[in-house]
Amino acid sequence: MNLYEWVYFDLFDTLCTVDEPVYFEGKRRTAEAIGVEFDTFMAAWRSTSYDASTGLLKTPFDRAVKALEALGVEDRSAAMEAARMDVETIQRSVYLYDGAEECLETLRTRGFKLGLISNATATTAFIVGSLKLRERLDLLVFSYETHCAKPDPAIYRKAVERAVTEARDALFIGDGANRELDAAEELGMAVICMDHPVKAHTFRDPDGLSSPHHRTVSGFVELLALPDLQEPKR
Repeated sequence: MNLYEWVYFDLFDTLCTVDEPVYFEGKRRTAEAIGVEFDTFMAAWRSTSYDASTGLLKTPFDRAVKALEALGVEDRSAAMEAARMDVETIQRSVYLYDGAEECLETLRTRGFKLGLISNATATTAFIVGSLKLRERLDLLVFSYETHCAKPDPAIYRKAVERAVTEARDALFIGDGANRELDAAEELGMAVICMDHPVKAHTFRDPDGLSSPHHRTVSGFVELLALPDLQEPKR
């Protein structure tokens, strides 16, 4: 049985998920506010995803400017409004799964150190406080801050280096998007697929999912019952 010093979680569709109807209603209102068709706006918005996730677009405003420029809209006030609504939308649509808070508390009580490795844009910074991520986790590693995104092994290396540990002493838990489980395993981390029944499927690339051979749990109760999560490596 393997024992771990650190347990890392993915964020979206692992610890929390996105209420898709609420999210897309926010984007529809944004498209209306700047006077463009919803589908046209979403195509432009999605075209900025990689640059936003890797920190090339450093703020929600920078992302909004880039997306609106692709639509031929150069009005800075429109970009400011789109950025404001982007923050408002993520604050309204993202929520922790039931049992996530209790799971983290239990693992910490058992003696594990807890971290986060997440592909995210700078807009995610506006839910760190409401989700109490800094209180619940010892280390937060976001792609927009590290300038590398899963499955790039560099983001896992940065997480391990910041924790002053070794990959072999760490467990990564994620829903499997972005080949994240395969990449973590290739680096030497143990991995578990967290397969919640409810996910934000709109944001999942079916061609980018991790391979299906990984150990899988369907929720936090099942996770906490695993023999190798009863106590950390000493």
